[in-house]
Amino acid sequence: MGGPESGGPGLRAHLSRRRLWLLLPAALFGLLTLPAAVAEASIGIGIQAGPVRLAANAHPGGSYALPAVYVVNTGSEDESITIKIERISPGHGRTVPASWIHAGNTPVHLGQKQSARIPLQLDVPSNAKPGTYFSDVIAHGSGSVSAGHANLSVAAATGLDFTIAAGAAPAAPFSLPGWLWPALGGLVVVAAGILWIGSSGVRVRVERRQAPGSVSEGQGHADLS
Repeated sequence: MGGPESGGPGLRAHLSRRRLWLLLPAALFGLLTLPAAVAEASIGIGIQAGPVRLAANAHPGGSYALPAVYVVNTGSEDESITIKIERISPGHGRTVPASWIHAGNTPVHLGQKQSARIPLQLDVPSNAKPGTYFSDVIAHGSGSVSAGHANLSVAAATGLDFTIAAGAAPAAPFSLPGWLWPALGGLVVVAAGILWIGSSGVRVRVERRQAPGSVSEGQGHADLS
């Protein structure tokens, strides 16, 4: 049997089938590598498993440094992480007002697999009611993914709890400012020098003399012993 006639329908069909066979490996390669490429670009953040907890009781009107909260970028894209206080999980006690908690150094910029500890400060107002308080520390990421007509962001949360005891916060212990210590040291040195001169019997004589040819107005001297 001979091959397809030149220029006829059989030849065109033969060439079309040949092109399909040549394109099939490239198509299969694209289908195999597409899921891997999608999987490589991922977003995600994590937060510590244990709650943020103040060990001692807080008091109305006091300020307290809470344990720093640990966050990590678990995705492959850079993230800018912010901290919010909101009650999203069940727990016992009053809800912590978001205005009582202040997160330092936010937003925190983390690269792939990088982590950080974000300091938290608790400022209790003077009219706060005693009791147990509970809420959640939520770490929000800047990345998002599209799902249909919605954009979904990533977040992770851990608990926050502390107890407020009745009574005002104890006063801070008295302390001298740092700049005052060098001044006090200088005064001690001067006082020690004066005492040494007085006890050693050293005599210091201060005498004033007139210049030659000037009118004399008197002469005086003093002895210190």
